[in-house]
Amino acid sequence: MFQTLKNVLFDRLHQQGISDAVEAAQVTEVFKDEVAKRFGPSTRDAYRKLVLRGDTLEVLLTSQALASELRMAEFELEDALKDHFNGRHYRLRIFG
Repeated sequence: MFQTLKNVLFDRLHQQGISDAVEAAQVTEVFKDEVAKRFGPSTRDAYRKLVLRGDTLEVLLTSQALASELRMAEFELEDALKDHFNGRHYRLRIFG
């Protein structure tokens, strides 16, 4: 029986105990891309802290104004993450 490369890699990462770290890196990068797409490329470096804990992405920004803008677009950003990760839902907690 053949397995897809994706499944083999995922199984190996899970065995090594680093699948959570890989998932966190993927989610944060997709989130940064979505924010940059909506608010401009300068927002890619506007984070003090960006951490995935379980299914919650905690976002601490350097700008209060950007934090307010992200709060207004929170549902759109959550939907974009959900679309990118095949229906997996991530919640956002945005601090400014």
